[in-house]
Parts: sequence; structure tokens; C-alpha cells
Amino acid sequence: MSQDTKIIKRTQFTPQESDIKNIIPTQGKSKEEMRIFLFEFFGMALFAYGIICSQGSDEFLALFFFASVCLAAPFSGAHVNPAVTLAMLLSRRINFGQAVLYWLAQFTGALCGACCCYLILNEVDSPQVESKEYSWILSDVSGEAFGTFTFILFILIQTDSETTLTPGGQPMTTYVLVALALYFSRGFTFHSGGCLNPGMAVSLQLFQSFQTGDRQRMEFLWVFVGGPLGGGFGASVFFELFYKKQIRRL
Repeated sequence: MSQDTKIIKRTQFTPQESDIKNIIPTQGKSKEEMRIFLFEFFGMALFAYGIICSQGSDEFLALFFFASVCLAAPFSGAHVNPAVTLAMLLSRRINFGQAVLYWLAQFTGALCGACCCYLILNEVDSPQVESKEYSWILSDVSGEAFGTFTFILFILIQTDSETTLTPGGQPMTTYVLVALALYFSRGFTFHSGGCLNPGMAVSLQLFQSFQTGDRQRMEFLWVFVGGPLGGGFGASVFFELFYKKQIRRL
């Protein structure tokens, strides 16, 4: 293992040092960006396949997410969610160029996972709003936002050296805790099914809409995009402006 790779792995869970631009030599930057793209892509593809195979089971979904994180974390940090990437960008742990790289990998990875699931299992499913009633839609948006807020807030807390709940712990501990955070955060979203992932929602709905010819499925796609992105934004603001300051005062 090269010294550069050791540096990357050591900084995965010390985000205040994780600005990739600053720790990767210029001559190796393109190679490292490609590695980040590929593993974020594969992590997202595996998770998309797992979501469809889980058939709504919270336990199996969390296990597939855990597997995706284990695969991608040493190389990309395993955001595996555009809302997580947004929170990392707002918290200045990555720059905008890196965020775009993550988002491209996530959307294309989810599409690839959906395609593989259709080819192998002849089945694809995507989140959708079950009722057009105002109260139901409001509940879906709120659930997606609150669930994502809780999930991403825990990620920000656990992956910052000042606030981590397991100082000096092994990365595997964080992988397990983050998977558990997703499992419990889905409890906020019994109406919407607990997507909490705009990249997954967009990719799966696009694939299923074109595969079935049912464009109406995308009528309320904004619920599964706006809710999680709003939750990620809120989590980042709360963590940086309140939570972290309170920890420093202890």
C-alpha cells in the first residue's frame, strides 16, 4: 500500500482533514478521482440492487447499505447518497468539483443497479406517493426530511473527530452505526417507504417510468428529492452552527 493511500484511509473518518484536493498529489489526482467515482458508483449500484431485493424489509435494506458502505468507504468515504454529499459540501469537507463527481457516480450507479435487477430478476420498483391528498403528501415530504435529517446528522457527528461517539474506534464500528442510523431513521417515513435518498429515487423512477411507459409515476418525484435534500441541508446547518459549538463548550 502506498503512503498516499494510507493517508486517504486514515482521513476517511477525520473529515476536517478530508479535503481530497489538499491531500492528493497533483500527479495522482486524476487516478484518485477515478477510484472515488468507481467505488461510489459500485456502492450505489449494490445498494440499488439491494433495495429492490429487500422488498421493503428494513432489516435487509440496512444490511445491503452496510455492504455498500464496506465496499466504498476506504476509497470514496461511501456517501452513497446525494443528500449526504450535499451535507459534506456545506460542511466544507469536500469542494464543489468533488461533489459533482460524487453526484454523477451516485446517479449512474443507481441506474446501473436498477438495470441489473431488471435483467436478472425481471423486477424493478421505485418509491411513489400513494395518495394525492394534501395531508398525505405533506406527511411524505416531512417524513423524508426528518428521516434524512436524523440519518445525516448522525453521520456528521460520527465522522467528525471532535464529536464522534467512538473516539479511536475502528472504521467497522462506524460502518455498523451508520447502517443502524439508516434503519432507525426510516421509522420517520412509514407513509413514503423511507427512501431518504434523492439519487436512488430519481434513478429508480426514471428507469421504471421508461421501462413501463408510465410517466405519471414521476409526478411527485419532487417529494423524494426535496425532502431528503432539505433534511441534508438542515442537518449540516444544525451540526455546524449548534451541535459542534455545544460540544466544544463541554
